[in-house]
Formats: sequence, structure tokens, C-alpha cells
Amino acid sequence: MKRWKQGILLACLISVFAHQVSANAVLAPVENYVVNRAVGGIIANRIAAAQGVAANDAVWLAKAANDPVYKATMAGISSQMTAVNVASTVAGGALALAGAPLWLTIAAGLGITALGAYYFSSDGLQKVTISQVSSSVSIQTQSTPVKPAYTAPAVPPAPEPSYGQLALTAGLIVYKGLCDYGGDCLSFPAAPAGYRANAPFLSEGGDYITIAYSLAEITRLESAYSAQLSRLGVWNWADGSKVSKSFSSAYYLPATGGGYDLYGSYVVTRKPPDTADASGNTQTQPSVTTYESRKLTEWVVGNTAPIPKAFSNLTDAYPAITDAQKAVPMPDAQLARLADEAWKRAAAAPGYEGLPYSAAEPVTSSDVTEWKAANPNAMPTLGDLLRPAANPTRDTAGVPISHSIQPGSSTGTNPGTNPGSSTSTRPDLGEDPNVPDPTLEEVPGADAILQPLLSLFPELRSFETPGHAAQCPKPAFDLFGKTIVMDAQCVIAEQYREELAATMLVVWLVVGLLILLSA
Repeated sequence: MKRWKQGILLACLISVFAHQVSANAVLAPVENYVVNRAVGGIIANRIAAAQGVAANDAVWLAKAANDPVYKATMAGISSQMTAVNVASTVAGGALALAGAPLWLTIAAGLGITALGAYYFSSDGLQKVTISQVSSSVSIQTQSTPVKPAYTAPAVPPAPEPSYGQLALTAGLIVYKGLCDYGGDCLSFPAAPAGYRANAPFLSEGGDYITIAYSLAEITRLESAYSAQLSRLGVWNWADGSKVSKSFSSAYYLPATGGGYDLYGSYVVTRKPPDTADASGNTQTQPSVTTYESRKLTEWVVGNTAPIPKAFSNLTDAYPAITDAQKAVPMPDAQLARLADEAWKRAAAAPGYEGLPYSAAEPVTSSDVTEWKAANPNAMPTLGDLLRPAANPTRDTAGVPISHSIQPGSSTGTNPGTNPGSSTSTRPDLGEDPNVPDPTLEEVPGADAILQPLLSLFPELRSFETPGHAAQCPKPAFDLFGKTIVMDAQCVIAEQYREELAATMLVVWLVVGLLILLSA
């Protein structure tokens, strides 16, 4: 039995160590100073304009390192960026990569957001959104498939549009399906060869072959179609109850055996027929509202579907960000806000002697466009934001900011003054005190260390786990004459069953270790 306890404790320790190793498997990329140079170049243009020099003037930029206003401005910005970089506590450190703060960390610390996200790419095909969710960070990567050339047919209007017409209106591509009974499906073109392989979302088997390229398109189609079926009374009950369904949204759930299935959520309203009391008076029955989620079996999720992937931290997300997504340029508006906020904070700091900041003339996208025109290959990308802002070994003065700093250089104590110079940072510890090396006591063996733990709780030898069964609660209440059934939490819990199970397994493992170690 003693060996049994040793085995359990050893397995727990191995699990903890293995998790620690895997957490550090992704190493942060080295700094390349692309963002540093971009911020420095944009601000340098504003300094030049203030001194009556044309933006991007090569002669002025070559001499800028010795200009006192330029030096003071860059030093002030460097100081402020260093403070944010050192803090690096945004979202509990989830924006750090393998423990190292990045330029994205600084952007988040400055509150630079676009559409509610720290980073939101403007590229139509390689989308990356990085935003904060509670105390963690959600990183979603999504590649949108390109739609093929398609000419919509001229379908005559009808009082009740066909499914194919509804699909066209929702923005889907529609081809002719089986068309067993004729109708307007004959007006649609035949599907090209190999259409299944490149279809992100495919519905076929009836009169129409419909292909969607986003969840938004499916939501528009299913909303229109469910509204039409409700008007036609398709879901009415035999007792006279009128039923209407309103499609809320489409979402993914992992499919058994791999891949994904498509699900839809509905708001269902049932209006029972009126009744009569003993005196013949009409009694109006209240409507009952419930919520329904079902698998959309008519839809198949293809291999090219733009399925977003969310991660709890940047270290886990980094391997899933493709090279194409890392190469997406940083949006002009976000780079402008980064430079503007950096300059604003520097100018507000005590002792600042650089170019004054004016709230009436902030850094805008036009400043970025002007700088980018002279530096077409220097625009930062998402990959550059996922790099450190400084090298802790060489950049001892903090985050260097300059239009000319290069990788591998050090700016010493005055960023931007001489990108190729460096100063010694080795401290003078004085004379050798000749203190002898310390001696260590004999290290006890593993059995001696673990013996106090392994002798605990002998009653646990006969412990058996009790059986347990649980069912997700679905509370219901009446409100304004309607019965409301709350089961959305059950759908969410079922959707993330595997993630919750894995999380709780880790929680109970940690709790068990704490109990053993605190005894």
C-alpha cells in the first residue's frame, strides 16, 4: 500500500512538471524593433514639420539624432513605453508570450483598441482578432474562403419566396438541385464540378444546392425561412395552438469523430387557442415562450469553413496563428493611436522637454499614410506586434524608440542618439571580501522526504467513490402571462463539456495536492 501512495504522488508531480514544460514549449520571438522604428519615424515627421522641415526629409533625419528636441521626445516616449512594458499585467499576463511582454502588451496597456479588440486585422482573407474576455484574453484566427464567380439568375417574384429566392437574398450561392417537380429551381444554374470540396457550408438534397460562406449568411437565411414557415402555420398544433419560431443564431459544436456540426437556436412562442368558461365567456390563454436548440442536419460543415478558434492565452494561441496571418499589416488607425498615445503620455510626464503634444492635432491615419509612403516595407505586421519591445540584455535603458534603431543595437541611456553605440552595464561591486563558499548539509533521500506524506490518512485505503448522477436545472417562471423556461445555460455547458471536464480535472488535482501538502 505504501508503494501505491508513492505512485499517486509521483504521478501528480510528473503532471505538474509536464504542464510547466509544455507551457514553456513556445519561445517568444526575438525583438526586431519594427514597431519601435515605426513609432519613432511617425513622431520624427511631426518634429520635422514643427521645425519647418518636410516630412521624411532624408537630410534632416540623418541629423535628427543630435537634435535636442528629437532626443528629448524620443527619450520621453521610451520612458513611458518602458513603464508599460515592465508592468505587463494586462489581463493577468495572458498577453505575454512564454512569460515575455510584447508590443501587443504595450498596446493593450495603453488601451489601444479597435472594434473592441486589442488587435483587429483589416485583411479580408486572414482575420485575427485579439480581445479581452474577463480576466483572460481571447484570440480568434479566421481565414475567410474566397467566393467563386457567380451570376444570380433572374427569378420571378412570388407572394411567398421559394427557399432558393430566400437564399439569394441572404447572400448565398444557389445552384439547381433535384428539381423533381419543376418550379423556379429550373432557373438556377447547374452546380460546377467539385463544388462540394470547396463549399464551407453546404445544403443539398432538395430542389436547391445552397452554399454559404459565413455564419451570418446562414443566420439571415434561417431567420427568413423560419419566419415564413411561422406565417404559413407549419408548426401549428392539432389543438389549434399557433406556433412561431424566431431563429436567433447559428453556432458550431464539435462532431463525434472529428470536425464540426452546425446548430441553431430558436425562440419558440406557442399561443394556445382561446377557451370558454361555463358561462360561455371567451378566456384568452397566455402565450408560452421557450427556447430550442437543434442540430441543423440539412447543413454540412466543410473543411474550408471559417471556424474561429479561441484560446485562453497568447502562448497557446501563437502556434495556431499562421505565417500568412502574422504577415497581415497593422491597421493604419491602430498604429496611429499607438504613436499618439505614446507621445501624449510622454508629454504629460514631469520634466518632459520634447515636442509639445496638442490634443487638437493628434497623430492620425494620415500621418501613418505619409510615413508609409516613404517607408513602404517598414509597416509593422501582426508578427511584429508579437515580438518583445526591448532586449533585456542589450536595451538596459528600456524600450528604445527611434526611426533608425536596428536589430542587435543598443541605445544605452539615451534612445535614438546613437543606434550603434552601447554602454557597459556591469556594476562595480568593490573589493573581493574573500567570503568562503557555503557548505550544504547532506540531502535526504526521496523516501525520507515523502514518508510524512505517505503515512497520512490510512482510512483512505478503504475509500470508495460514491455514485452520482446530475441533471442540468432548467428553472421556469411566469412573467407577463408567459411561462419562461431558462435552459440556455444547459446548451452552453453541453457545448463546452470537454473544456469544463478538463478544467475541473486540473482543479481537483490541485485541491488534492493542497490537502496532502497542508497536512
